[in-house]
Amino acid sequence: MGADILVGVDVGTTSVKAVAVSLAGQVLASASRPTPWRRNGAHADIDPRELADVTIAVCAEAAADERLGSPGEHVVRGIGVTGIAETGALLDSAGNPCAPALAWFDPRGDVQALRDRIDRTEFQRATGVRLNSKPSIAKIMWLQRNIPGADRAVRHLCVGEWIVRALGGDEVTESSLASRTGLFDVHERTTWQTATDIVGPLMPERHVWAGERVGTASGDVPQALRGAALTVAGHDHQTASLIAGACRDGALFDSMGTAEALIRTVARTLTRDEMQRLTDLDISVGWGVLPGHQILLAGRLTGLSLERVSSLLGATDRASRLALGVQALKTERGAMSPRIEQVDNESLSITGITDGVTPGLMWRVAVEDLTRIVDEPLGQMDEAVGPRLSSVVAGGWIHNAMVADAKQRQLGGYRVSELEEPGALGAAFLGGVAAGLLRRPDSGGVAHWLD
Repeated sequence: MGADILVGVDVGTTSVKAVAVSLAGQVLASASRPTPWRRNGAHADIDPRELADVTIAVCAEAAADERLGSPGEHVVRGIGVTGIAETGALLDSAGNPCAPALAWFDPRGDVQALRDRIDRTEFQRATGVRLNSKPSIAKIMWLQRNIPGADRAVRHLCVGEWIVRALGGDEVTESSLASRTGLFDVHERTTWQTATDIVGPLMPERHVWAGERVGTASGDVPQALRGAALTVAGHDHQTASLIAGACRDGALFDSMGTAEALIRTVARTLTRDEMQRLTDLDISVGWGVLPGHQILLAGRLTGLSLERVSSLLGATDRASRLALGVQALKTERGAMSPRIEQVDNESLSITGITDGVTPGLMWRVAVEDLTRIVDEPLGQMDEAVGPRLSSVVAGGWIHNAMVADAKQRQLGGYRVSELEEPGALGAAFLGGVAAGLLRRPDSGGVAHWLD
C-alpha cells in the first residue's frame, strides 16, 4: 500500500486549481486549467458537464503528477471540492444537466418576477442575501423561463455539490453554499418553503456540513481517484479562511483578491432582525464551513480597482507594482491631492489631477481611498457582532508596501497568510476529515494536520 494523499480542488471564477497534499499538509503537486466559461459581453455561462470533466481531469493530473512517484506509490484517500457559490447545475429526472449554468456575476436573473412573488424584506430575513440577480433562485427563474427543458429540472446543485455528484458522490445540500442560493432558510438551516413554491423542490433533502463524507469516488472517473472519500468543502472564501486559521468566533479574514472579501465568523445563529439589518447594508449572512458557526460576508472591489490604477500608471507586473508601493510610502499626500470618487464594476473615477502628481502620489491616493471604503463594512460588522479579536489577511496585494501600511493603520495588528491556493488546500484538509484521517477543527477553528 502506498502513501496516503489528499486532493483538494477549488473551482474558481478564473481557473480550476487542484493540489495533492500529504497528511502533514505538504503540497506535493498541483494542476490547473482555465474555467471554461462561454462569454458574450456581460453574459457568461458554462456547460455543467464540461465543467465537471475539466475539474475531474485537473484532480487526476494533480494525483498522477510525476513528483508523487510512480503509480502505486501513493493512494488518494480523500477529495474535497470547494468553489464559487451562486452558480449551479439544473438536473433532470435522469440526473443529467438540462440547462447551462450561469456565472455568479452574470446579470441574467429574473429579478422582477422574483420581486413580484416575494417581498424584499421577507427574502432577506429568510435567506440572508440581497434580492438581486446574484442568488441562484433568480438565475433559476430566468433559465426556467428562457431555456427549453430547464423547466423539467428536479434538482439544483451548487458547483461543488455538482462536481462531487459527478465524481460518484451523493446529492446533498452543503450549508455554506446553500446560504448563497436564495433557496435556503438560513435562520432555520433548512429548505425555504417559499422558494420551493416558486421554483419547485430543487434542493437535495440531505443537509450536510463541509467535511462530511458524502460518498466514494467511483464510476467513470480516473483510476487514480477511485475509492477516495468525497466531501463538498463549501464556499471557497470560507474554506480558505479555515485553512488560514481565521475560522473562529471573533476572527476577521480579509482576502484581497480581485474582489476584497471580508469574512467575520460568529459562534451563534443571528436573529432574523439582525439578518435584515446586515443585508440592508450589503453584508450577507450565512452558515460557515465550521459546524454551528455563521459568517458575515462583505465584498468590495478593492483588488479590481487597484489593478486598474496600477495599469494606468504603467505598473503591469508584480515587480513594478512592488516598486510603486515603495515609492508611494515615501510620498506625502496633501490637501489638494487627487481623490478616488466612485468605484463600481465597470470603472472608477479619479478627480483632482493637477501638475506635479507623480505615480507614487497617485498610488498612495488609490490605496488609501480604496482601503477607506472598507472601513464602513468593517465598522458595521463590529457593531453587529462585536469587535474583532484577530485579523488574518491573504492575497497578493498585501505584499505591496503601501497596501500593507494602509492595512496596518486600518486593522492594527494582523497576520499575513502566505499559503498558496488556500481554497484548494482547505478543500484537501476537509477531504482528509471526510476520510477519517484528520480531525475536524473545534470551535478554535485551527486545522491540524498530522505530524
